[in-house]
Amino acid sequence: MNENKETKRREWVKNAIIIFLVIMLLLTFFSNTIMNYSLPEISAQQIEQGGTLSEQIRGSGTVEANQSYEVKMGETRKIASVEVKVGDEIEKGQTLMKLEDSDSEELTTAEKELDTAEKALREAKKSYAEALLSVGADYRTEELDIENQEEALAGLKEDLSKIADYQKAYDKAKEEVRSVQAEVRDIEKESKEYQDTVAAISDENRYSELGEEDYKSLTAAKEKLEKAEKAKTKTEETIKKYESEIASGGDQSAINAAKKAVEQKQNELSNLRTKLNDAFTGENPDMTVINDLNQQISQAELDLKYLQEDYNDLMSKSSEYARNKQLLTGEQQTLKRNETSYDNAKKAYEDLIAEIKRGANEKADDAEERLADAKLRLEDAQAAEAEAKEKASVSEDEQENKIREAETALEKAKISLSQKQKEDAVTSGKDALSIQALQDSITDAEKEVADAREKIEKLKKNSVGAEITAPVGGKITSLGFVAGEEAAKESVAATIEMSEKGYTMSITVTSEQARKVKAGDTAEVQYFFGGEANVVLQSITADEKNPSKSKILRFSVTGDVAPGQSLQISMGSKGQRYDYIVPNSSIREDNNGKFVLAVVAKSSPLGNRYTAERVAVEVLAADDTKSAVSGGFTGGEMIISTSSKPIEAGMQVRFAEN
Repeated sequence: MNENKETKRREWVKNAIIIFLVIMLLLTFFSNTIMNYSLPEISAQQIEQGGTLSEQIRGSGTVEANQSYEVKMGETRKIASVEVKVGDEIEKGQTLMKLEDSDSEELTTAEKELDTAEKALREAKKSYAEALLSVGADYRTEELDIENQEEALAGLKEDLSKIADYQKAYDKAKEEVRSVQAEVRDIEKESKEYQDTVAAISDENRYSELGEEDYKSLTAAKEKLEKAEKAKTKTEETIKKYESEIASGGDQSAINAAKKAVEQKQNELSNLRTKLNDAFTGENPDMTVINDLNQQISQAELDLKYLQEDYNDLMSKSSEYARNKQLLTGEQQTLKRNETSYDNAKKAYEDLIAEIKRGANEKADDAEERLADAKLRLEDAQAAEAEAKEKASVSEDEQENKIREAETALEKAKISLSQKQKEDAVTSGKDALSIQALQDSITDAEKEVADAREKIEKLKKNSVGAEITAPVGGKITSLGFVAGEEAAKESVAATIEMSEKGYTMSITVTSEQARKVKAGDTAEVQYFFGGEANVVLQSITADEKNPSKSKILRFSVTGDVAPGQSLQISMGSKGQRYDYIVPNSSIREDNNGKFVLAVVAKSSPLGNRYTAERVAVEVLAADDTKSAVSGGFTGGEMIISTSSKPIEAGMQVRFAEN
């Protein structure tokens, strides 16, 4: 009994120990598992050894024009309409705004100034005339000559003011000549095509030269005609065949004669057989007679056979004759239908040829009329061009020289008259100085009148149909006015970014990056699908916002670009080989400098444990994704690039599950 209790107690102790060990093992396992799941999860990759790296500077900038131009109002005017909008690309000479047909304030003021100047001139001439009355000399010849010269000078000045108009008229006349010449060439080409059509329609071998529609229509009509002709010809040949066969058969008299010959031969054969029978039945048969009768019977049978064949042949031909006559009747009806189809097809074919030819002739006649009219207009345009050319042949410099020569001649005439008047005044006892003063006042007044008139002429020229045009090409960046608004003199009507002066763009980079490029380096434009763009580094300047750490790279831009367009560029050195290359995301920095975290594995009863270990590095070069570094590497290290939680050197980590 005691032994049983002892045995049970030992078994209980053994089971308890086993249960305890199992529980401890489970707790250990789950504690490690829970701890693993609480560790930061990392992504790592093996350090790259002996790789090549190209340092790239990347950035984006906005294309800008090198220079802007302000279009200013020459006088105070009201805006009738604005012909462009901000952002438009314009050409030199393009209309920006149209002005209302009205006098400006400047014109009103100039007209008042002219009235004042003309009044002053009249007063000066009156005083001068009164002073000369006492002299008694007649200066009408000299004064008339001066007036003529003044009129001639005014005409020269008017021509000078219209030189630009003459040039425009000449350009317009040249353009008109070119336009009419092109029209003449087109009509001549058109006329030749119609004439070629008329020639080709008369020659079947040239149908391919016709237009596609005419060619198809004629080909179809011709094929239909040829088909009808073939059917007609075939029917005619069949009829001739039947007629020939009918002509050789169907002779009834020959049939009757052949039938009679057969019947006679049959009777003759029957008589010979009777005789032969009688010869055998006699008391003393004569073999000679019998043999002779047998030969006659054999010959008669052979003759009967031939006669029967002739008769049968004639009867067969008679039957074929009847059938051929029936077929001939059918073919003759078919021939009538085929002849009708042929006649219709031929008429349709000939009508189509006539229609195409008639249409081509009508078009050719119309083209000739239009050509004659165009040639007359060309003669008129060429005459107008010659006239405009003569007017525009004088340049502004040449006209200004003529004006200066005329002004010089006029001035000499006035000086001569003035000198004569002074001498006459002295001779008559008058004060020459007072006469000179009066002459000077007239000269001054005349100049003021001329200036006022010239000013008014310019202002009047702009008062009707005036417009503001672009003196340069480029992009509209601002407009100063809207339709209906009054614009003051010297106010800015529009601002233009000048495309002919080129474009620039700039990006901001670090000072370290700026040291790796130089002026003249070419940048590569990325993701550009609008044509071609060339970007070259022009200058490197300090960034005013952060001069110690960043620089501004300014580039010249050429190609298919426009102001306001954004460009992404990259530039850098050629690839260089380095000992170690790591992802940019793996490089960290603290107060002690830059470093990476390498994964170190340690064995344990429950598997490997992974710990992050700090490795100090120096960044030698970098691009968008990788950096070349130096440091205490042995090669083959796994470098942590990302982690689910912040980690530090010495912390346990776990790899991300795939």
